[in-house]
Amino acid sequence: MWVAFTGGTSARQFFSVSFFFAAKMPRLNGMDSAASALRYWERKQEVVANNLANVSSDGFKSQRVFARLLDGIRPAAETRSDMSMGNLRQTGNAMDVAIDGGGFFVVQTPNGERYTRGGSLRFDEKHQLVDADGRPLLGMKGPLKLIDGPVQIDRTGEVTQNGTLVDRLRIETAPQGTDLAHEGESLWIPPTTRQSVPPEGRTIKQGYIEESNVNSMSALIDMVSVQRAYASVQKSIIEMDHANETVTTQLAKPI
Repeated sequence: MWVAFTGGTSARQFFSVSFFFAAKMPRLNGMDSAASALRYWERKQEVVANNLANVSSDGFKSQRVFARLLDGIRPAAETRSDMSMGNLRQTGNAMDVAIDGGGFFVVQTPNGERYTRGGSLRFDEKHQLVDADGRPLLGMKGPLKLIDGPVQIDRTGEVTQNGTLVDRLRIETAPQGTDLAHEGESLWIPPTTRQSVPPEGRTIKQGYIEESNVNSMSALIDMVSVQRAYASVQKSIIEMDHANETVTTQLAKPI
């Protein structure tokens, strides 16, 4: 920024104002910026690799990485889950259930209640209905304890056995715009404000499983792009290091 002075402006005033404007501007440092970019691409590579590893995980939601600029010049990686619904695959297994639309099943974990979209169920040794990892599925009365025999789950989440109503599944959702915190591969931490999906607003399908929403082809393309970008930043760091070495070892020599 240029500042014009007239009259009897002293050199001390000039340099004081110049220093003020310089202090307000972000410090440009090629090595710092390249290091931040390298960390960003490393994080993106981790996320894309995890998406690819879970392309066959039922109910898995892919994560997306976007950059947030620090000080206006240095990128920092932020992640967010893509909550779009995966394809519903018919299995014919009465112990498989899927939510056609929004909402989550609620399971009990050692860390408290968590949300999940994974609906591959089974009985544990206590005859409780649990998910694939053994976490109890919760109904309005708590964990669902059943007896031997077929289980029927209707579109509203009513669980019946031998014609007797056992309980209704808890299906919850988060307020619009809420960014749920991800935990593990297929769990989310419920928000402070929780909303129950009313029975008439549910479409639960027994005998179906929601597949992962990861597009394997797009994820592979992302991985190639990330690796190229990472290599490019590495190359720029090496070139800057060589330039710094030239400055310190060659140009600084006395003539």
